[in-house]
Amino acid sequence: MIEALVAMKMLASDSGYVDQMRYEKLRGERRVYEGILADPNIPEHLKVTIKDSYAICNSECETFRAAGRKPKKISDDLGTAELWHLVGPYSMLCAFSHNDLAVLALRHQGEKSMVYKQDDPPEFVHSVVHTALLVLMDATHQFGKIAKFPGDHFDSVFGAMNQKWSSVVDKRIER
Repeated sequence: MIEALVAMKMLASDSGYVDQMRYEKLRGERRVYEGILADPNIPEHLKVTIKDSYAICNSECETFRAAGRKPKKISDDLGTAELWHLVGPYSMLCAFSHNDLAVLALRHQGEKSMVYKQDDPPEFVHSVVHTALLVLMDATHQFGKIAKFPGDHFDSVFGAMNQKWSSVVDKRIER
């Protein structure tokens, strides 16, 4: 959601950003092709069409590189899109969705061994949900500044979302 918000804001402010997105898409495709081509379990005759697709993709990727495109960093785009306040939540949510050592230890480290499916403290769950809701509401608010809706449709829906969001966040944590 954060990355989509950043992309929307970048597209709204930078007419060349669509080429950056095309370049990133090609880079992702190229990684997939490289993975398939490197797989020793796939017979060579099945890789022929993949090699052709890889050559086309790689050529297009290099065209973007020659035009000055470089791999983007979401951290740079967060600043350019003036969404600095989302750097912390983005980092936290990424850590919980990827194999981050600190998060694995926090969630699974027991006294003598790793614990699978260890319960998280309610305060911790509340914090993660609160952060996710903050990001969702902020992204929705930003979306309302970019997209056009008839009448007060967006404002009325966003107002209802805010009421529901507040009722979730304001609840007490009970053990």
